[in-house]
Amino acid sequence: TTMTAATTAMASISLLASTMMMPAGVLGTTTMAAFVSKAVLPSSNHHYSNSPSIFSTSTRISSPRRSSSRRIYSSPLDENDTFTTSTQTTASPSSFFDDDDFQRDSRAGEDGFSVLRRPVTFDADIDPTFEAPRVLDEKEEERLMDDVNKLWYEEKKFVGGDDVLDKYNVVNQGSSNNKLQPRQMEEDQQLDMHQRTLDTLDYPLVLRALSNECESVFGRDLVLSAITSKQSTNGKDKEGEEDGDVLTMPLTASSVDGVHCRYGAVQEMQRLMEGRVSGFVTSTRKNNKKEQQQNEKGKYSKKKRSQEDPLGAPPIAGHSLNLQPILEILDEGKVLEGPDILDVTSMLELSLDVLDWSRALRDVNEEQDDLQDDDKNLFMELPKLTSSIHIDDDLLSLLSNAFDEEGKLDGTTFPSIGRLRAKVRTFKRSILSSIDSLLSLPSTKSKLAVESGGALTMEINGRLVIPVQQQYQNSVGIVHDASRSGKTCYVEPTEIVGPTNELRQAEAELRSEEARVWRQLTEMIVEHRVDIERNVASLGQLDVVLARVKLGRKIQGVVPTVGNEGVVSVKEACHPVLLLRGLENVVGSDVEIGQGKNQGLILTGPNSGGKTIILKLLGLYALMARDGIPIPSKPMEPARVDFFSPILADIGDIQSVDGDLSTFSGHMLVCREVLQNADKDALILMDELGSGTDPNQGVAIARALLEAMLDRGCRVAITTHYLELKQLASSDDRFEVAGMQFVGGRPT
Repeated sequence: TTMTAATTAMASISLLASTMMMPAGVLGTTTMAAFVSKAVLPSSNHHYSNSPSIFSTSTRISSPRRSSSRRIYSSPLDENDTFTTSTQTTASPSSFFDDDDFQRDSRAGEDGFSVLRRPVTFDADIDPTFEAPRVLDEKEEERLMDDVNKLWYEEKKFVGGDDVLDKYNVVNQGSSNNKLQPRQMEEDQQLDMHQRTLDTLDYPLVLRALSNECESVFGRDLVLSAITSKQSTNGKDKEGEEDGDVLTMPLTASSVDGVHCRYGAVQEMQRLMEGRVSGFVTSTRKNNKKEQQQNEKGKYSKKKRSQEDPLGAPPIAGHSLNLQPILEILDEGKVLEGPDILDVTSMLELSLDVLDWSRALRDVNEEQDDLQDDDKNLFMELPKLTSSIHIDDDLLSLLSNAFDEEGKLDGTTFPSIGRLRAKVRTFKRSILSSIDSLLSLPSTKSKLAVESGGALTMEINGRLVIPVQQQYQNSVGIVHDASRSGKTCYVEPTEIVGPTNELRQAEAELRSEEARVWRQLTEMIVEHRVDIERNVASLGQLDVVLARVKLGRKIQGVVPTVGNEGVVSVKEACHPVLLLRGLENVVGSDVEIGQGKNQGLILTGPNSGGKTIILKLLGLYALMARDGIPIPSKPMEPARVDFFSPILADIGDIQSVDGDLSTFSGHMLVCREVLQNADKDALILMDELGSGTDPNQGVAIARALLEAMLDRGCRVAITTHYLELKQLASSDDRFEVAGMQFVGGRPT
């Protein structure tokens, strides 16, 4: 026992000595724990007598976005070994070894290696791989590493007793302080008529169908944001927003001109997708790549014709364009990693392809001008959406060549990294060659401990060791580990100590240089952030135009004429939601309002005859026109849906016990909100106006409200069963009556 204790102590001192020779750059990212065992403690009565053995190990500081774990194995138990470095612990204090995962992964003899000894990873043909730094500021990175090391050390030293949630300031979800707060009741009843209009008309179903047709994250977010936007029904926003940049251009138009721009882009895209335009796109990126490949091969043949592709839809299909996670990383001051930079590169390359596509559209316009064709300027709106695209050639060139085929930083693009990698490979070859030469010498063979078999070369903390008999350890080199019996020592030969130190220094320089390049790439992206955002927004706007065309095809939609005279005139109009459900034999209706003196439409007829469907259809068509979505109507027949602002609908009952609203008071609340928001060019849709109270009083209220809204210049459509309201058309030529009936068991 005394001999094995002395042997263990000597191995511990040798281990610490070997770590002292590691370069400063390596020690900066490695935390070492002393090799302590019960055998070397002064007395069994000492307060550390029951402490478990702590083996030397290194803890890698992982990226906050990527966590990694390293399996730890115990030393193998050889046939003639005695386990002298373990302790018999009873009621030992808590430690980081006292968990099920560690005990499960620390079976003696697994893979034939100890906690320290691992298979040799030296490979001169494989370059080392380092993670990108976490933050742009190098000093901040060092401070974070120091903080992590301190936290790790304190946790391992003082484990037990403290609440982990308290240490890391994690709020305990089960705290008794988390009590439900009583609901706050509003003193005055308020109603969001804009949101109620969208919900009662089922317009969110149409918008979600449109978002499903979008392939880009930007496009989907732009569409879904309109579900809760007041502009969807109000249509009035900041002055001049229609001419604003693509970053802030909303889905919904705020003027007739805005609707014309959106529908114009849809019609231009339809022509392209249907193949009605002849033209070609010259790909700058593909031609540059081909020329570069020819130069690398030394081929200087006669210049060939540039690669051209048929002109069609913009080349953005299959790209999500999800820039938001990357922007969040930049906002936090962190460094972008390889996949993030590759995503930015892909977005820039895609922007360049779209620029080529946009130039081809302008070329078509110029050809039409030269031919003096009546159909001049085929493409006006789509090129506007791409006018904000700007690509810095230096940035694109740097990012496109930043990585090699394996996804590592390219040693040709960054020569300093290439030189350091070559230097590391040279050191590795030299070390491997030296140790092979040593093992072939008779003087070395006689000192090897080969009784237990196994590999003659192993690795401990990145340093190569060989098994040597205990009596020869000091004559061979530096001891890094010992077998459990103490008969075999694992020694780093003196001949490779210096070269290994130089290798570690070269690897530290390589790690530092790669960190500098990672930061350089991130800073370049930060510098051009605004341009990148605009580029992605332009591509996203094109994606929304494509989605409008695709949705229009699904619902047999057409692009209507849009004016500002408050007119709706469509043939065989079908409810879009019914078409999206895939129902067959949907009955179309001819609907007209706003022609001549007709400002009000009174819908009547039997229950379940389709009155409410027509009411919702009017509102949906007005909303879809504002968003540039084709409307279902009879093909080859003129369709017109003018610009309305705002669009207000009251369909259904909002009585609520929780909100202290009866049926009648709910209708009165709606009437108040309508009167407050209705203005010229408004479209008002009300179901069963005047219901919920005495018929005579209801008719009087309904008639007063209708006349007030028509006096303001609104367009109004209502459903009713009241005879007095039906007779309004005979006394007021601003109203017309539309009747619903069943013919052959079908609504008309």
